[in-house]
Amino acid sequence: MTSVPHSFSLHEPCPKCLERITDLEHMLGYDFQNKALLLKALTHSSYAHENPRANLRHNERVEFLGDAVLDLLLVEHLFKRFAERWEGDLSLMRSWLASESSLADVAQSINLGGFLFLGVGEETSGGRNRQALLADGLEAVIGAIYLDADLETTRRVVEHLFATKLESVDEEKERVNYKNALQSRMSAAGRGALDYRLISTGGPEHMKRFEVVVCSKGAQLGRGTGSTKKEAEMQAACAALLALDQSAPQ
Repeated sequence: MTSVPHSFSLHEPCPKCLERITDLEHMLGYDFQNKALLLKALTHSSYAHENPRANLRHNERVEFLGDAVLDLLLVEHLFKRFAERWEGDLSLMRSWLASESSLADVAQSINLGGFLFLGVGEETSGGRNRQALLADGLEAVIGAIYLDADLETTRRVVEHLFATKLESVDEEKERVNYKNALQSRMSAAGRGALDYRLISTGGPEHMKRFEVVVCSKGAQLGRGTGSTKKEAEMQAACAALLALDQSAPQ
């Protein structure tokens, strides 16, 4: 087993954890200076709660940081690579890359589930293969890399991990539905259901134009028009996503 330096303060979740995370570091292409940060990123709240005497910290705070860092790096990559694309295209690409299923795919490519420290309940219920848990774990690891190193190093790791998805993002973005993307965004923020309202219909029968607004709890989020009601709803959802991006803290 890898020896632990005297200055290295760590409550080990298992006897061979340092050997295990060496394998993970190899797949990440990054060796942690502070191994405790990686162990924290791999520690699910269920494990920490079931082992209170170990005084372990779970990964939810570093996951929160990793989510923000990953979003910045993905958007920066798309902005530079697709210099002529409009915001709607970039938003769709970002939504696909940062979706739970996409993050889970990346996590599975490095067998991240096999490295997580889970409570008995999570373990027996198949937590190692659960998309949400894998996505959260990946964000936590990215947050830990940022804390251990710097933004440039984290950028290199993210581009390595997401290389295949970044290569195909322009084609795969079409799998993203603006309405689904907006609903996921709102649900994650705890803002509930969306309401699409048809506010006007105009034009001759063969050239109908529909205008729709999308609202949440009475507040208008976006407005869109289209030759069908469905198209107008999609455009309204796209406008709402762009407005949310512009109003997000920088």
